[in-house]
Amino acid sequence: MAPATKRSVASDIHISQLRELLRGTAAQVLTPADSGYGATLLRWSRAAEKPAGVSIVPTTAEQISVALKFATDNGIDVAVKGGGHSTAGASSTEGGMLIDLGRMRAVHVDPEKQQLHVQGGALWGDVDEAGYRHGLATVGGTVADTGVGGLTLGGGYGALSGQYGLVIDNVVSQTVVLADGEIVTASREKNSDLFWALLGAGQNFGVTTEFVFQAYPQQDIYMGTLVFLPTPENVKKLVKAVNEIYAVPSTGGRSKSQGKSGGLLGFGKPPDAGGNSVLLFLASYFGTEQEGRELFKPLLDVGPIVNTLAMGPYPQVNKMVPAIIGMRSSMKGAAFVMPIREKFLSQQLAEFDRFTEETPDAATTMVAWELYDPSVVVQKDNGSFANRGYHLNSLIMPMWSDPANDQQCRQWARERSLDFKKELEVHGMPTSKGIEGGASVRGHKGGVLLYGNYDQYDEISKDIFGDSYERLQALKAEYDPTNVFNKLFPITPAAGANGHAYSGAHGSRLNASGN
Repeated sequence: MAPATKRSVASDIHISQLRELLRGTAAQVLTPADSGYGATLLRWSRAAEKPAGVSIVPTTAEQISVALKFATDNGIDVAVKGGGHSTAGASSTEGGMLIDLGRMRAVHVDPEKQQLHVQGGALWGDVDEAGYRHGLATVGGTVADTGVGGLTLGGGYGALSGQYGLVIDNVVSQTVVLADGEIVTASREKNSDLFWALLGAGQNFGVTTEFVFQAYPQQDIYMGTLVFLPTPENVKKLVKAVNEIYAVPSTGGRSKSQGKSGGLLGFGKPPDAGGNSVLLFLASYFGTEQEGRELFKPLLDVGPIVNTLAMGPYPQVNKMVPAIIGMRSSMKGAAFVMPIREKFLSQQLAEFDRFTEETPDAATTMVAWELYDPSVVVQKDNGSFANRGYHLNSLIMPMWSDPANDQQCRQWARERSLDFKKELEVHGMPTSKGIEGGASVRGHKGGVLLYGNYDQYDEISKDIFGDSYERLQALKAEYDPTNVFNKLFPITPAAGANGHAYSGAHGSRLNASGN
């Protein structure tokens, strides 16, 4: 097949042919004239929605194989939707073929092997609940309604990362439908090159229809939300407490949390705060209540006005962040290192207050620092993921309702991300622009200081994948030479089996159909 530079929309003839090919199966082939089509277009961010030419809602890998092979052979643009959380529109297509995995959400638990077999359309809440019924858990997302597929294929951090590493560090195998329709299983023992690529750049290589995750014994945990008034004194005390609990000593070793705690420090304007800003800390401790109280004592001594800390079932840990539905939203990430500086947090709080006062439509905006002990993440070395290190992730997430505010809200997020990059320099670390190919930075294991699951616009593919990029190009030429999978941080295929190289823009974030 010749390399594709631009893929086409699905025509009426294409749709008729697809219906015929999938006749007699349980797969749904939906167009704007069909009931159920509109539901396939809904996304967590309304700003990420696009009208597909045809939506395929499959129930098996074989049905996906038929649809994908047809799209590849006919040059049709393809998007894949799992949880639909990509704010960059990576799970949507303008007039092309959408593969909606919403009917493939089953989770099977193997108690003997302590493994979870998870279909590609499952949400993390599905996984949490199924595992908990057997006293098991695996590293998952921090929000229950996030899709398993998108988070996992991009690396994945969660509350258990301090103990077990990234989500990809706990993937045993994946079943994947490739661009030519072939269904393969990839693991460390089988198709190991593909498996390596899937662990960090998986969105570029196929549609994963099943993940097998290693799980671990897990019972109830100590968790809850602490709310503080945003006074200067509280900011000072809160930053000191967070640094005491989560900062890894410069001399080595582990943080005071010993990897058994995850936290989210941030600020926002909750509906019950009367339009006022508050400081928030979402805490989790994987141990006894007494141990948790002792660990969080510095936070409790600050004097929260709300304290919901209590023992509770593990699935609740990923439900502490409220699911706000029906808004336009955008995600912008940035790396940070411990210790957090009081001055920097105060500056970001002031910028947040200014922005939400000037743009009241964006009052549900959030800014957060994700906290855990990164020691285990650094020690592991699985896959193409290029961002391991002792740095952590922040999330800048404007949320608004009026499309007229799209540009303003996204620009605000860009500016805050630049602030975080400047703060890295204050700590003596260069930003990604100074890390050629992910070169080693102060023992940060070559981390590129960019997390693709959060940095979904502005950044380019080569910066996201760092030292892994060249090998990924070679594998892309082997498994997807015409770049069917191109929606998020597309990888330019190297000269492939047919001697072709993709002629699209090198190292772009999204192609023309993927904004």
